[in-house]
Amino acid sequence: MEKIYSNIQQIFGTVSIVTNSFLAYLILTKSPLKLGTYKWLMLYTTFFELIYASLTFFVTPTQRNHESVNIVFQDMDGIWFNHQTAQIFLLIYLTCFGSSMALFAVHFIYRYGAVNKDFQKSYLSGAKLAILYFCPVISGVFWGITCWVFMSESSETSDFMRLYLKQKFNLEIDQCVYVALYFWRSGPDGKVHPDIFSFIGVGILYLILGFSLFCVLYFGINCYLWISRKLGSLENQSPATKSHQTQLFYALLIQALIPFVLMYLPATLVFTFPMINLDFDLKYPFMEITIALYPAIDPFPTILIIKHYRMAFIRILKCNRSNQIYSHGTSAVPKNLSNVVN
Repeated sequence: MEKIYSNIQQIFGTVSIVTNSFLAYLILTKSPLKLGTYKWLMLYTTFFELIYASLTFFVTPTQRNHESVNIVFQDMDGIWFNHQTAQIFLLIYLTCFGSSMALFAVHFIYRYGAVNKDFQKSYLSGAKLAILYFCPVISGVFWGITCWVFMSESSETSDFMRLYLKQKFNLEIDQCVYVALYFWRSGPDGKVHPDIFSFIGVGILYLILGFSLFCVLYFGINCYLWISRKLGSLENQSPATKSHQTQLFYALLIQALIPFVLMYLPATLVFTFPMINLDFDLKYPFMEITIALYPAIDPFPTILIIKHYRMAFIRILKCNRSNQIYSHGTSAVPKNLSNVVN
C-alpha cells in the first residue's frame, strides 16, 4: 500500500513539473508590462515549486503520528543511495516545506506594497526588495536545521517506534531514515516525562508557521481593505492597472486557501495531537499527499485568473484542437484559425 502512496506522490510531482513549467513559459512570454517586478517573484516561486516537485523522485516520505510521536520516515527499499544520503534528501525535502511557508507570506507582502505606495517606498523599494527573495531561503534553512537538531534519529525513538512500524508497515526501523518529535518519554521511574528538546523544536516550527499565517492574514486583509477604499478612487491609476491588481488579488485569495487546506492545517494538526499526547494516527497518508498535491495545483489560479495567461492558455487549447481536426482530414477548419495562430 505504501508503494501506491509513493507512486501517487510521484504522479503529483510529475503533474507539478508540467504545470509549473507551463506557468514559467507564460510568465516569461505572456506577462503584461503592468506586472512589473512581480513577474520575477512569480517566476522565483515557479522555479522553487519545480525543485520541490523534483524531490519526489528521490524521496517520498511518509508522515505518521503514534501516541506522543510525530515521525516522518523514508523507506530505504528501492532507493539506490545510502542511509546518510537519503537522510540529506529528507532534510532538503523538509527544508523546502519550510521555505514554502515563507513564500505564501512574501506574495501577500508584495501585493500589499503594490497598492500601498507608502509601504512600498518604505520597505520594498530598491535593494530592500531583495529581502523578499531571501526570506523563503532563511525560513527553509531554519526549518531544516530545526528538524536536524531537534528531530534526528535516536536509539530511544527507534526502540519506541520499532514495533509500530513493523506491525503497520512491515518495515524494520533500521531500513528507513526518519526525523521525529518524541514529546512524552518514559523515564527510569516508569513515569512519563516531557522531552524539552522536542518541545523546543516544535516551538520553533510553530513560530515559522504562525508568522507565515499572520503575514498572510494581516497583509491579505489590509490589501483587501486598501483596494476597497482607495483603488477605485485613484484617478492616476489606469483601468488596466486596476484590472491587473484585482486579478492578482483574486488569484492570491484562492492561492491562500490552497496552502491553508493543504499545508497550514495539516501541519498544525500533526504537531498538536502528539504534543498533547493524543494518539491521532490516520489510516491514510493525508499530509504527504496534500503536500505533494500543493505544487501541482498551485499554478492554476494564476493561469486561470490573470487575463493574459488565461487567454494564452485558451489560444493554445484552441490551436491544439484545430490541429487535431486538421490531422483527421476534416475540411471544416475554423474561420478564426489564423487569429488563433497569430
